[in-house]
Formats: sequence, structure tokens, C-alpha cells
Amino acid sequence: MLYQLDDFTDFIIRSSIHPVCLVKNQKVIFANDSFLNLLSFSSLEELHEENLDFKELFCHGLNHLYKESNYDWFEKIQKSSFELFTSSKNKKHTHKVHHTYLEKESLFFIQFQDITKEIEHETEIKTLLYTDDLTKLENRSKLIYDLRYGEVEIQSIAIIDINSFKEINDFYGHKIGDLILGNVANIISEGIKSFPHMKLYKFPADIYAIANSHTNKDEFTQIIVKIIEQIDKQVYTFDQYEIDVRVTAGLSFSTKNNKLITADLALQAAKKDHKDYLVFYDELDNLKEYQNNMIWTKKLKTALAKDNIIVYYQPLINNKTLKVDKYECLVRMIDEESIISPFFFLDISKKSNQYHKITRSVIQKSFKEFENLEFEFSINISYEDIANNDFLDFIKEMFALYNVKNKVVFEILEDEGIKNYTVLTNFVKEIKKLGCKVAIDDFGSGYSNFEHLLKMNVDYLKIDASLVKNIVEDENSYKVTKTIIEFAKNLNLKTIAEYVENKDIFDTIRDLGADYSQGYYFSAPLKVPNLYCCKDKELYD
Repeated sequence: MLYQLDDFTDFIIRSSIHPVCLVKNQKVIFANDSFLNLLSFSSLEELHEENLDFKELFCHGLNHLYKESNYDWFEKIQKSSFELFTSSKNKKHTHKVHHTYLEKESLFFIQFQDITKEIEHETEIKTLLYTDDLTKLENRSKLIYDLRYGEVEIQSIAIIDINSFKEINDFYGHKIGDLILGNVANIISEGIKSFPHMKLYKFPADIYAIANSHTNKDEFTQIIVKIIEQIDKQVYTFDQYEIDVRVTAGLSFSTKNNKLITADLALQAAKKDHKDYLVFYDELDNLKEYQNNMIWTKKLKTALAKDNIIVYYQPLINNKTLKVDKYECLVRMIDEESIISPFFFLDISKKSNQYHKITRSVIQKSFKEFENLEFEFSINISYEDIANNDFLDFIKEMFALYNVKNKVVFEILEDEGIKNYTVLTNFVKEIKKLGCKVAIDDFGSGYSNFEHLLKMNVDYLKIDASLVKNIVEDENSYKVTKTIIEFAKNLNLKTIAEYVENKDIFDTIRDLGADYSQGYYFSAPLKVPNLYCCKDKELYD
């Protein structure tokens, strides 16, 4: 059975680069060349000779397969889009399958989108993000990911730090330092190999972490003590030098606080007391921190009452034209006659339930500032803002007062605080319906969930500052940044590099193909968004 389309529809479907077909009563009644090529058929008539139902085309020896054999995936496609795995020429492909049901004619219009490259980029980026370059162990970002998403709950953590490692590096050189780092990693791995519920991570510099998901407190502590003793026994001989290595450890079994933070508190206390190790206890929490929080909570309350929450504006430079295309709106607080960075009060504002007031103040003032300016501008928001029931209504109220819908970009920090990605995805859909754009902030910091990123349909990826600031000196930062930019281009996303602090960083970022740069190399945050281009263009040519 063939199906006759009108000329215009026939032209549109046949010229589509994506495989497309029409299905009725489980039979393919129309298909474009891309679909036929996907199944290695030369014509629709040849496909019909197989006399297979549509769902069987991918399950019966045609070099195509669904990830679950003998599964009625056609039934699933009628409920939602999903991923179909195929293979051809010894290479596996992943397709996103979408459908539209044409009720009048009882037809399914089905389209296949090849997302293999996106999946490959995701895998490559995850490997770079989550692997220590020297030891090839999983890194701190991966431990944070495992603490949040891991299938098995981590019961305790030990952080192990090599004492005075900087002096070893400075005196004997980085080559010997790297050999020691690798050897210590081997000793720790050997010490936990008999315990399948323990896992070793390598943090930056000279720090290691062991995550334990089962072993009890006493046994875990004994294992760490034995590892410390084994490291202490090892003597490294290089040329005429003998190097002794000692380590200090901090352990946390805390059920009330962040285990990673509390293990680090125990480590710092052990160093201070010149102990080999210390187990975290509640009194290690810094009382001065609580006192400091109370002071800043009061300052913040006063600033909000006096309307002393203000906005500064940092320009984003178009890397091709060297003109200012956008601004990021950055919150500041006036304390007496000083301008205070959010570093001092933003986290405290969340603890004291004043954070939402700050966000709304920034939104209103930014909207007012840019209503009559030509620039696009971005505002930082968090999951905490988005999860607030009336936050979207507030934004709509502001749009009724200020005509900035098509200028505003909402920068979302995708961190470990996100509890429900459906809430996030729905917000992005609603905000884009209004004409706004969306950016993912600090992309590459280790938390990014690529599946959700693809679903959110964002416009910009803002490369994490920790990668950009080290891009010239650190090969791994360079590799991750390069991969992120290529990944973004493949998805037709624009990239923004923040923390561009000097010419070398800018030249590297621009050569890699980043679209925008932001940082003190061009301009510090300004009281008024009145910069239109680089002050000295010759510097960047």
C-alpha cells in the first residue's frame, strides 16, 4: 500500500535530512530516502517485500536493533519520544525517535534524529570532567556526583593529604613529585582492594579521598590507619636522595552534615594538632562561622530595607567583532560606604531566607536599566528561585512593566542543589515561550547532566571559570574546554568564556572557537552599562 501526498508535503518530507516515514496499521506506507537508507533498502517496494510490521524492522536481522530485544517499542513510541539504537557498518548509532499522530487519517508521522555525535561528545566530556589526568582515577567532581546520584549511599569518607608536598615538588621537581603521587595512589589502592564497598578518588594537587558505602566505623578507621602506616614505611630513592613521605587523614561518618566538608574539617584539625588522622566530631564546626553568619544576616536585612541591593554590569565581548553584545547583571550590596561582593552574603542569604528578595531586586533593577538599551543582558537564577511557586508569575509581572522579553537571558547554575529536573525543564519551556533565552552557567564544573541539558533546549553554555583561568597552563583544562566548545557547536549552542583575565587566555579561547568572552581583560563590572566596544581594539588583533 502506497500513500499519496500533496506535492508540497511530498517535497518537504523527501528533502528532510532526517529519516521520516508514515505508518498505518503497523505498515510503512510512505518513507523518504533517508529512512530507506537507514534500513539499507533502495525503495519502498523492496521494504514491502519483507512483509514485516513496522516494529519488526528493527528487530529481525536487518542490522538494526532496539536496546531491549523482543520489546514492543512501537507501543512505547505512541506514548513519548525515546531513543532507538541501530547499527550499520560496524558502528552503533543512537536515534531520537519522535512521532505525531494524525488522527483524521489514523497515521503516525515518525522522524528519526541521529544524536550519536552528541552522545559521543557527552561521553568524552564526562571522561575529561571526571578523571584525574595523572593517575587516571576518578576525581573530586565524580565523588560529588556519586554523593548525589550514586546508586549506593556513601556512608563515610576519608580525605588523605601528603604533608609538605609543595616542598617536595619545589626541591625535587614535578617529575619526581608526579611519581610520588602515582605511588601513593597505588599504596592506597592496594590497601582497599579487598573491600569492594570502598572507592578511591584523586583530588587536585596531593589529596586523595576514599568513599565507603558499607564497612563499619571501626573497621574503616583501622583500614585508614594501616594505609597511613604503609605510606610512612615507603622510602623513595632518586639519584642520591632519599625521600620520606608522610600523610594526614580526616574521616567523617557524619549523618547530619556534608561528609566531604566534614572530612575536610577533620583533616585541617588533624594537621593543626599534628595528628596522623582525626575523625570528625560536631565541635569541629567553626563557631566563628556562625558568628560571622549572624553579622552578615543583619547587614543583609538592613541593606534590603534601605534598598541597598544594587546591580553592576560586566560586558560580554563578541570574539569576532570585539564589540559588546551583552552584559551580565551582577548583584552587589552597599554596606555603609563600601560595595560588597556577593561572596560575603549570597550563601548567608539562603540560610536566612532572604535570597529570593535579592533575586527579585536584581531582576526588577536590571529590567528597568535595559528597557531602553540595545543590549541583551543576563541574570543569574538558581534552582531555589525556579522551585519557588510564584517566581514565574513575578517574572511575568515584570515583563508587563518593562519591555525586555527578547533581551533577557536567564543564567541557570546547574549544580548539586537541583532536586527535580522536571521543574527545571518546565520552567525553561515557559520562559522560552515568552521570548527569553537560557544559559547554563559554570558548564564543565562537574555537575552537568547531559540528558537533561539536551531536553532543556538552552541557548548558551557558559564555560566554568576554573577551566578558563587555567586553560593556558593546564592541558586538561584546555582539552575539556575544547571539547565543550565542539559539543556546543554540534548542538548549535553559543559558548561564553568567563574569567578571561589576560591576552593569552583570550587568544586561546578565541582560537578554540568560543563565541563570547567575559572578564577583567576587557572590563571590570560597571555601575552603568555604557561600554560599546573594546577600548583598544589593536590589543586583540
